[in-house]
Amino acid sequence: MSENRRFEIHFDGRFADEHVLPVAALSQALVSMQRAVHLLAMQHDGISVRQRERVTKKVEAKYPLLCSLPKPGSYAITVEIGDPSVELFAEGDVEAVSGMFSRCCGFLAGGDKTSLTAEIPETTRRDCFVEAVRAMSPSLGSGIKARLSQLAGPLMVSLDALHVRGRECLSTSADTEKLVRTVTGRLAEINFDERKITIVHPVSNKELVCIYSEAVEDMLLERPREFVQVTGEIILDDNDQPKKIINVENISEVDLSTFYLQTIEYAGRQFEFVKQLELTPELDETRQLYCIEKPELGMDVHAYTRDQLDLELREQIAFLWDEYAKASDEELTAAAIGLKHRLLAALREVTGAA
Repeated sequence: MSENRRFEIHFDGRFADEHVLPVAALSQALVSMQRAVHLLAMQHDGISVRQRERVTKKVEAKYPLLCSLPKPGSYAITVEIGDPSVELFAEGDVEAVSGMFSRCCGFLAGGDKTSLTAEIPETTRRDCFVEAVRAMSPSLGSGIKARLSQLAGPLMVSLDALHVRGRECLSTSADTEKLVRTVTGRLAEINFDERKITIVHPVSNKELVCIYSEAVEDMLLERPREFVQVTGEIILDDNDQPKKIINVENISEVDLSTFYLQTIEYAGRQFEFVKQLELTPELDETRQLYCIEKPELGMDVHAYTRDQLDLELREQIAFLWDEYAKASDEELTAAAIGLKHRLLAALREVTGAA
């Protein structure tokens, strides 16, 4: 058995520290990784890109993910790529695909779109691969962290990093001349033949038709939601409301699951909450903004997407710590002194954190 084909997914944090893991988190990571491997296998085997990247029976038999029993630790599972026994010379192919997977994940973690494009030249397949790898990560704010490593190779990356930096490697995300926005709407219709969805904008109650890329089709097939978010170029009407969405970059589900904060990192700094903090986002009255409020700790965060909300939340925690927790009482009002003491009782900054 070649160690080059063996990878480990190591989970930490909520649940995982007790050596258990929600089935949804484990299933999401493994199913998404399998999808990514299949896409690279089709690339390696010279299977031409089709309108829908459906996996052939031969690819399924040759490149399955084979999981070992969980290992001691927080929650770690070893995953082996491929079954060399299915045909003569298959071992060389699965070794090659394993190497491609390792390299491409490294490119994503580093935001290296140039190298990723050289490895996967075709845009549709590349975007599908990026979305599959991004989907491996536990939901931001879930309190579960995961990292991916190759047992006999250099790869060791955070799945959060793959999720966040991978966005930069999507084909439509490089054009900085575009003015893009994210619009949330009620999913009214899906036309899979024309790769078209219709959403109803909650404010104007107008129908907006959006053409989507194949990279997001799995989400629409497997996890359809009442409300979805569409990112693209937004054309506004006379009332500054969206009337058309063109050049759609991404379609994602609206995720209002709770943020579980125990340890957070921001700009090379690390903060720990004394007791795990649970924050459940809501949509504002327009259903366009994610909102989190925790007045007793001075938190009031708004963002158009969950990814942005996660970043804004970590940034605000660092800001509150610097402006209030570290300030002397002489610099603060009576109300601010109260906030300072609540912050000091709730969390601390870990010194020497990377």
